Amino acid sequence: MNKQHNVFIQKKKQRREKKRSEKRDVTGEEVIFIFEKILEDWKTIRIYNTIIQSNPHSHVTKKKVEQISTGNSKVYESELETERYTYYKTLREKVYDKHKNDK
Repeated sequence: MNKQHNVFIQKKKQRREKKRSEKRDVTGEEVIFIFEKILEDWKTIRIYNTIIQSNPHSHVTKKKVEQISTGNSKVYESELETERYTYYKTLREKVYDKHKNDK
């Protein structure tokens, strides 16, 4: 019974991650790119234009870039390789700190 319960919990977690990732419409690599450029003091419109020029099929919107640029974007470990996920977490902390210090 306990094993079945654990399998159920794991599948439920995977469904939630997939749903939230699809709702975000931006890949984990694009989130990392946005974080890197925010730390380089790029404006959000420039980041948006760069993403669209390099990948016209991207589903990113200007509003999403602005939202992600605050550091308020959750990327799941299953979306990225282990080292990229670790890099994402450090970038996210730096973006949070940057916004704290700018206030």
